[in-house]
Amino acid sequence: MPKVNCAIYTRKSTEHGLDMEFNSLQNQEEACKAYILSQSFNGWEYYKTYSDGGISGGTMERPGLKTLLNDIRARNIQVVVVYKVDRLSRSIIDFHKMMQEFDRYGCNFVSITQSFDTSNSMGKLTLNMLLSFAQFEREVSAERVRDKIAASKAKGLWMGGNLPLGYDVDDRHLVVNEPEAEIVRQVFQKYLETQNMLGVAEWLNKQGIHTKKWVTKHSKRERGGEPFKKNTVQRMLTNPVYLGKITHYAQNKIYNGVHKPIVSRELWEQVQTVIRRRIHDSNAFCHYKFNKTVLADKLYDDKGKKFRFTSSKNQHRKLLYYYNGVGGHYLPVEQLDNFVLDVLRQTDLEELEPLADRIGITDKQMRSWIVKATCQTAGKAHYLTILLDEKQIKIDLINCPKITETQERKALSVVRMADNLYVRSTFMVDNVSSVKLQNGSARNILTVRQLNESLVRGLAHGGQLKKRMEQGIIIRELEQEQHMTKRTIMRYINLCYLSPRIVADILEYKNPANLTLRELMTLAESQMDFAEQEKAWSP
Repeated sequence: MPKVNCAIYTRKSTEHGLDMEFNSLQNQEEACKAYILSQSFNGWEYYKTYSDGGISGGTMERPGLKTLLNDIRARNIQVVVVYKVDRLSRSIIDFHKMMQEFDRYGCNFVSITQSFDTSNSMGKLTLNMLLSFAQFEREVSAERVRDKIAASKAKGLWMGGNLPLGYDVDDRHLVVNEPEAEIVRQVFQKYLETQNMLGVAEWLNKQGIHTKKWVTKHSKRERGGEPFKKNTVQRMLTNPVYLGKITHYAQNKIYNGVHKPIVSRELWEQVQTVIRRRIHDSNAFCHYKFNKTVLADKLYDDKGKKFRFTSSKNQHRKLLYYYNGVGGHYLPVEQLDNFVLDVLRQTDLEELEPLADRIGITDKQMRSWIVKATCQTAGKAHYLTILLDEKQIKIDLINCPKITETQERKALSVVRMADNLYVRSTFMVDNVSSVKLQNGSARNILTVRQLNESLVRGLAHGGQLKKRMEQGIIIRELEQEQHMTKRTIMRYINLCYLSPRIVADILEYKNPANLTLRELMTLAESQMDFAEQEKAWSP
């Protein structure tokens, strides 16, 4: 009689009770093992138990379940045994997806407390009815919990979440922690003085002050205690809890809390006024950026139009750009500023102050040398002409120590025109990527010397898929695993047959500026030889 490997899956929605000597997961496992033993005459043998504690049945993001499905795909398991159907899933859609996976790899499913046979239509109907009631029960339970939370917040009680600095919690009541509360008041006052959230965060970190640290009630895990960031300070300054309020974000409502406020109404309103002004007042925004950037209010195009600021968000990081209007150019501030500072470091200034050792010159001093910068564009090349303040440069260089040895001359020379001092250099824009700007419109954002990550990821993914097929994985299995169509998989694999020169160009970011991954795939599937591919490539 052939051996039948039987896996047990157990699940509990909450962590409550998991630390008991004999918990719900163990109870489910013991009952399932007893059932497997009773079926030993059919060749059933216990293989392994997969458990997920404290995870809802309404999601597929469960470590134990993922491991179970991987072992089923490896054909290590022939039967999955559960205590009840809803232990595997409470979602009808997710359950049917899993049943399709089970059928594909010849795995059966058994619920020891519910008898049905899925090989006929009546059994499938019974299973669907059980799942429908399981999903209904889950949704009703969730509604009851949401209603309870809403009612408790309306009474001003604390219903969990990240504990705010300045408060401790005692039986759903926030209690003022006076040493921490004093720090909160200082944060509000400091922001009024500086009007700079990042500056406040840096000030707190220098003082050795970190975010609130606490231990969770059930899992006993430590949370918080991290250095402050700009967004951490922003959340603190805009959190109504410090005004004695409780917020219900899901319903967009604010209730009077039973806890005591930490900041006064007057201080709160002053801070909110400053925050609102800095959000809506472009002059205030620019004033902040002028103190941080090199070319703020100094960069013009060749038609005399001034570059302004705009920003985008990429992977939760805010990126700042110089731009000169609709249809114009978007130049990344960080890369361009670094480029300009490098140009100034390479500029030969011996004409102004011979043998001055410029090692001690700071970036702030070099920023003060720039009077105006003009950016002229010709294709991918941008020619930057920088007008320098000769008097300021002399003042800074005179204070530098003198060198006694002859040094190699700098690569760039200054040019004197009409009693003004200029330095000229060129930078290249190598990649164009589409980014959604804050105003909601999509534009092409130019980036300086940035690796074309989408092309590199495409090449890597194609190599992975090719390797999987060489290991014996068929296309149909790859479609299910990757959630891709057969055509898309083959387009990725075709990237493995590009000319080595093209691949090298991509890895060295020498690819054409506007090339997309889709266009690269089209080139790869064109059935050209390497020489024809390279001719069509022409970066």
